[in-house]
Amino acid sequence: MEVAERVATRQSAQDLDLDTLKDQIIRQYDDLSPRLQQVADFAMAQPMLVAVETMVTIAQQANVPLSTLSRFSSAMGFSGFSSMQAVFRNHYFNRPRDYKERVRKARNEAEFGPDSAAAIFHDFGQANIEAMEHLQISVSPQKLDRAVSLLEGAETIYIQGMRRAYPAAFYFWYALMKSNNNVVLVDDNGGMLSPMTRLMSDKDVLVTFTFTPYAPETTEVIEFAHQKNVPIVAITDNQMMAQGSIMDVCFEVQEGDNLGFRSLSCSVYLAQTLAVSLMCKDTK
Repeated sequence: MEVAERVATRQSAQDLDLDTLKDQIIRQYDDLSPRLQQVADFAMAQPMLVAVETMVTIAQQANVPLSTLSRFSSAMGFSGFSSMQAVFRNHYFNRPRDYKERVRKARNEAEFGPDSAAAIFHDFGQANIEAMEHLQISVSPQKLDRAVSLLEGAETIYIQGMRRAYPAAFYFWYALMKSNNNVVLVDDNGGMLSPMTRLMSDKDVLVTFTFTPYAPETTEVIEFAHQKNVPIVAITDNQMMAQGSIMDVCFEVQEGDNLGFRSLSCSVYLAQTLAVSLMCKDTK
């Protein structure tokens, strides 16, 4: 079956947001031709360029013929490329972006050296503020509701994260320990990864935090959960990761970065949101 035939009705910029469109691209990715996958890769990696550039420029940068952009738009359920591009434009230009200009001003006017603790403090703060405000406009309410619904319906919530992702996973586990939910923090201490996950079932849910370079332990847990039909909620830095298509809900976060050190502010922000939202459900 052609991908385009799966779309029951033609979509418009008013029908969906960019976050939903990206989820659709991921779901259909494996069924796309190599050329259309090339467009998908470019759109996922360079959404701002898709929003602002002309069709000719986008085709050149994606290294595809103009007709391929039209075919990709049709495969995603749009009447034409301009209709699909409107989704990208609405995302970046028709939604509030209240960036803290005063942070930039404080950084520029301060009388301290670029490598001083005060400069690093301001730079990390600015990077995290901008990253979290970008997250606010990129995550759809529907995706948040879907994730909370999966958590609410689970008999056991398994939480997993390795290496840099571990602090965010640990915080999520710690927060949910205060709730009425049965939660398990999955780690590999003492070689207990397999014993801790063997009881997972489709009545549970796996919440995984994973960032590049992806830990093989995380890949193993995700694959095991998928084989057992366990719903998976992922917080990651790339929805196009190898296992992205098997996630039930996938949040893409672009953390603030300074001097080569990436923050975890957005991941913890999402973890707090999901934990508190679930606890609010428990009190009703």
